[in-house]
Amino acid sequence: MTLPKTASTVIIGGGVVGCSIAYHLARRGLRDVVLLERETVGSGTTSKAAGGIRVQFPAETEIRFSLESIDVFARFADEFGVDPGYTKIGYLYLLAEEQQLRGFEPRIALQRKLGADVRVISPADAQKLVPALRVDDLIAAVWGPQDGMAGPAEVTTGFARRARELGVTIAEGMAVTALAMSNRRVTGVRTSQGAIAAPIVVNAAGPAAARVGRLAGLDLPVHPRRRHIFFTEPFPEIPGPVPLTSDVTSGFYFRKDMEQVLLSPGDVEDIGEDFDVPMDWGKVEELVRKAIHRLPIIADARIAGGWAGLRPLTPDDHAIIGWAPGVEGFFLAVGFGGHGFQHSPATGRYVAEWLVDGTPSLDLSLFDPGRFGAGRCGAATGRTRTR
Repeated sequence: MTLPKTASTVIIGGGVVGCSIAYHLARRGLRDVVLLERETVGSGTTSKAAGGIRVQFPAETEIRFSLESIDVFARFADEFGVDPGYTKIGYLYLLAEEQQLRGFEPRIALQRKLGADVRVISPADAQKLVPALRVDDLIAAVWGPQDGMAGPAEVTTGFARRARELGVTIAEGMAVTALAMSNRRVTGVRTSQGAIAAPIVVNAAGPAAARVGRLAGLDLPVHPRRRHIFFTEPFPEIPGPVPLTSDVTSGFYFRKDMEQVLLSPGDVEDIGEDFDVPMDWGKVEELVRKAIHRLPIIADARIAGGWAGLRPLTPDDHAIIGWAPGVEGFFLAVGFGGHGFQHSPATGRYVAEWLVDGTPSLDLSLFDPGRFGAGRCGAATGRTRTR
């Protein structure tokens, strides 16, 4: 396709976060927005997401993001003409130690204060929700019945389609090779198929966020970490629906997907910047050990396949959203740690507010890009820069 020579805003990254930002900017009246995706829309980390949606976060801002996003997912089919299969299957956290429960209690109090339905239940009640569970070594569970799941591909498609209808240019197969800079200000991008002048460039590149940041001389602390998800052959011995159930001690989690069971060992591994994310079938042994301990009946199931995805993690496990320190015109919406999908509706709205109105209507200081100090979100040399 022929790229426009100029744009009001260029968004780098066509995952669900980038597409949501593009849609919300266009909805606010910006028509000359360009979104650049090096492969195809939604083909990166978004395509590997498990689709979970929960309010059970520790920080108020993230809980508010979840509550707002849940409202959007609930009406998504009507608003966007794409059915994401949103269902409230619930999230269930299994606790085996007293200190785990103590850690959850202040989070639950905050979640309930903000209107979320989250409860501490007994192991016996957890087993009523998932009869196949082993619960004799548990002391409690945390149950969030309003939590659920939806399809990341469908949500991304919905945002992208509506953004195009509102005038956004979405260019696939378009690698960004450089940022045009003048006196520490971004003035546009150079791509594999030409240059675009723009006063604002948004880094929404998911696992590639640090690589894009380096184009502006920034050292962004966004570290891609590999996680595996496996799925069984059809396994009616565990009838659905089943909550997304997580064993806090081992990290193992599972849920029912149609007739199959999705399972993850909860691994988080550094594989550098290999964005092809190769599968490690050796992880099956770890998975089986954890799964049989918590879900003994799963020993009768057969693993049919799986995939590996990347979680872009930051040092404090919170996203980075805001203007890049020391680089004017460069906005960051990165480091969501695997939660980008479920928070994408709220992220898009607040980023659009920030870019159009000059400030978001919700305090987003939790995500401040400057919070990591020297050598983190400063220049690539390690010097701290301030706006």
